[in-house]
Amino acid sequence: MPFKQILEYAKIHNIIVSAYVNANDWGQYSVGYVDSITNGHVRLRTLSKYGENAGFEIRLLSDIVKIEYDGKYEKKIELLNKKQGKVFNEIDPNKISSGNLFEDALKQSLEDSVVIVIWGNDPDDSLVGIVEKLDSELISVRLVNEFGEDDGLSTIKIDEINSIDFNTQSEQVRSFLYKHSALIPNSIG
Repeated sequence: MPFKQILEYAKIHNIIVSAYVNANDWGQYSVGYVDSITNGHVRLRTLSKYGENAGFEIRLLSDIVKIEYDGKYEKKIELLNKKQGKVFNEIDPNKISSGNLFEDALKQSLEDSVVIVIWGNDPDDSLVGIVEKLDSELISVRLVNEFGEDDGLSTIKIDEINSIDFNTQSEQVRSFLYKHSALIPNSIG
């Protein structure tokens, strides 16, 4: 099916698409609902990676090299878009510190099921999830992937931790998806 027909179908059925415009860089794409389509152009009502409305993008049909729809990523963005106002749930760190901010964040993740990112010695690798077990030397983290799916359990030494991200927007999205995706029929997960 030609791209124009796919985009017309997506417009009629209100389906989110990912439109790619660079065959050499699959990281360059637009995600959103088809708002308008002509013989030469498509206008998307784009959505951010958190499902928020992000304005409009107009692309030449001839520049589009790939279109994806009905995939896990598009379903994730659709769910986040439909649940705007319910996705972000900012949690402040406990006001009283033990004197060790890492320990405080790990304990709060354990107690309140807060998704955190733990960075170790490798700056390109991290653990993202909810602390499941914590003792004086080891921490076990229930990993949560970008789609809110359980991705196993990882245990590391506490003294390997270099930094922690606590309840940022990215982690709030994972937490929302982790808690809600299984409850929504035909959603991700």
